[in-house]
Amino acid sequence: MKDEARLQTVIELADALFSFEQPADNALNAYFRTHRYIGSRDRRCIADLIWQMLRHYGRLFSLSDGKLTGRMALAALLQYNNKKSLSLFNGEKYAPAPLSDTEKAFLDALPAEMPQASLECPVWLKDRLERADIEAMAVPALTDLRVNTLKTDREAVLKRLEQDGIKAEKTPFSPWGIRLPERVNVTAHPLFQNGLIKVQDEGSQLVSLLSQAEAGQTVFDWCAGAGGKTLALSAMMNAKGTLYAADAFAKRLKDLPERANRAGATNVILLNDYKDLKSYDLVLVDAPCTGTGTWRRSPYARWRMTPEQSALIVKTQSGILDDAAPHVKKGGRLFYITCSLDKAENEEQAASFLNRHGDFEIEDLRPLFNKLTGLAAEEKTIRLSPSKLHTDGFFAASFKKKP
Repeated sequence: MKDEARLQTVIELADALFSFEQPADNALNAYFRTHRYIGSRDRRCIADLIWQMLRHYGRLFSLSDGKLTGRMALAALLQYNNKKSLSLFNGEKYAPAPLSDTEKAFLDALPAEMPQASLECPVWLKDRLERADIEAMAVPALTDLRVNTLKTDREAVLKRLEQDGIKAEKTPFSPWGIRLPERVNVTAHPLFQNGLIKVQDEGSQLVSLLSQAEAGQTVFDWCAGAGGKTLALSAMMNAKGTLYAADAFAKRLKDLPERANRAGATNVILLNDYKDLKSYDLVLVDAPCTGTGTWRRSPYARWRMTPEQSALIVKTQSGILDDAAPHVKKGGRLFYITCSLDKAENEEQAASFLNRHGDFEIEDLRPLFNKLTGLAAEEKTIRLSPSKLHTDGFFAASFKKKP
């Protein structure tokens, strides 16, 4: 494709994506599947521009007087980053039409510097999140890997990556973690295909470690999803004991058996429902949430959530905690995780649970967190801040059932 055609494709995609009716990655994949003539290099260029526009959507929208189109967004982005490319709006075959007088006036009125990244947040959420975290999540995340300690160790993986010419470094806090400073197709590497590494943000690794799952325990991953934390727990348990996994949407678990087999996670047992449950040493609830902590990786997600959906999610979380609590053994723990930075889903949710369940008490996670990170946590519950730890945003609380 010519550069002009790439820009026109970006405009068409942006106009569709700016409704935020579906995840952007799904929309892009569907578009490329139905336009197979677009080569791999063209797909990368188009996708890179789309993700840049989505990461700057709040700032660009603030400049548009509430009428942001795909053309305006792309033209503004090019004005700031690659002004020469504006000449490609020339109306030739496959190229964007020339800029209108209104669009030219819009560009002429742009400030010299892009507005603050704190605008990358819906107004209704602005006062519920830390400004520093909003700004930190406007920056793309690097790829983090979790070394599968059931099969290897971090030093061996780092050595293999170095031999293959792949730049890699240890993550600052997780003893399992490796960070890739450059884009790499990890899933094509033998280390991934043979189950020695998994793609997992360091924040997700840290909250898994905070769960303190141990070999020989009976553990229930209540909202297992695709099973990322399930496999991390299995490694913590050295695949000894029993680790049950279930999800309200059973289809999410469809790939877990194959992934567990590849990882050597032989203690994982899938459950199709929540019937005939027993009591467990540890019940992990990685709860459905607004996902505000994942905006580095999913910039479109910040514009898809509504206040009504947020309130419904908080109610859902409460119900899940209430359902899971009776299945914790006396002396056992109910471990609650979200990938959210909203207090309503985190600290307030934890306090509400303790008010409803007098047979539980909060466990102080500060000593373990401090040991892992070298940072001093202020609360017994733990909040992973993107601006401070450079991870996705997470919250973790451990409720211990009284003997």
